[in-house]
Amino acid sequence: MAELIDYTVDEAFRRSVDLEEISAMASLLQRYGLNVFDVYVRYIDAYRSAIASAELTDRIRCRVRPTADDLSLARSMGFSKVAILWSNTSGPMALSKLEAALEAARAFAEEIYLYIEDISLTQPASFDVYWPLAERYGVKRVIYCDSKSRLDPLIAHSNLTELLKSATCPLEFCGANLLGLATANGLAAWKAGVKYIGVSVAGAGSKGKAAMEEVLMAVKVLWKQTHGPSAHTLADDCEAILSALNIKVPVHKALIGRNVFAHESGIHVDGVAKNPELYEVIRPEEVGLARKLLIGKHSGTSSLKHKFREWDLELASDEAVLLLEQVRELAERRKRPIQDNELMELYKRQNELE
Repeated sequence: MAELIDYTVDEAFRRSVDLEEISAMASLLQRYGLNVFDVYVRYIDAYRSAIASAELTDRIRCRVRPTADDLSLARSMGFSKVAILWSNTSGPMALSKLEAALEAARAFAEEIYLYIEDISLTQPASFDVYWPLAERYGVKRVIYCDSKSRLDPLIAHSNLTELLKSATCPLEFCGANLLGLATANGLAAWKAGVKYIGVSVAGAGSKGKAAMEEVLMAVKVLWKQTHGPSAHTLADDCEAILSALNIKVPVHKALIGRNVFAHESGIHVDGVAKNPELYEVIRPEEVGLARKLLIGKHSGTSSLKHKFREWDLELASDEAVLLLEQVRELAERRKRPIQDNELMELYKRQNELE
């Protein structure tokens, strides 16, 4: 199974989240096998007096520009894992600057990574200039970064498959999510044979990333890799992490939104009642959620009967027909599905009239 590299903590430092909350966030992420947190050094600078006591230093891979200032800051803060940022647009004439940065990093870092941006539209062969540098300076991994969201899953798979043929060290993939393809590209990279994928919870970040929970569950469900971490508290854990970032989880967010397993349409409800696998690729319990039956203008009598069975009440067919008319009228007026207390009120009022 490939290893997921976290960028959620990077976003937490960028947003100046309290260090205690960042430590709690890191502990939650470790439940899901995320043990390396890639963070830009300038985001951490304000925390430098306290970060060592938070026991995060050994778990952070410090991302730096190829400048003496960034490298000096990373060294002074005691980071042993350093990822050097490099733009592929810099051209071969500027490689001496990269070599100088690698040499400086080798003087103090136990692990050196090369983080290459702006390579998505170039031919894989143009990457060959970096492999000798990786060998010479003992680079642990080269990170292929689609920082401008130029890839689609087919191109990602093709490029990375080709790159792996000439790679002299392991390859890692990290993609931005400007076009909503980061998760798909991450999975394509995985299929191509890349063993390290950059993710963040719900894709959090200024440009977004592959959504951690989506990658985790796609691998578990679609590729049947069931030996990974348990996800039975995934929705709550993701909500707690996003809350620390001051991000509200959309109710229909894939896998972790509170209404993602909600069903309103009559034919959907009837199908789910008979066989949930007709509409649900995973069971809601697998991520710590519960199936919801919403009653609204799209509901049918079967939905109403099923809802009342949840309350241990049997609704006769003629009662259901009359009640459904009132439900649709109220839902249309409110412009939303009706709440349980509103449905019960309609039911009681109908019984009183009878």
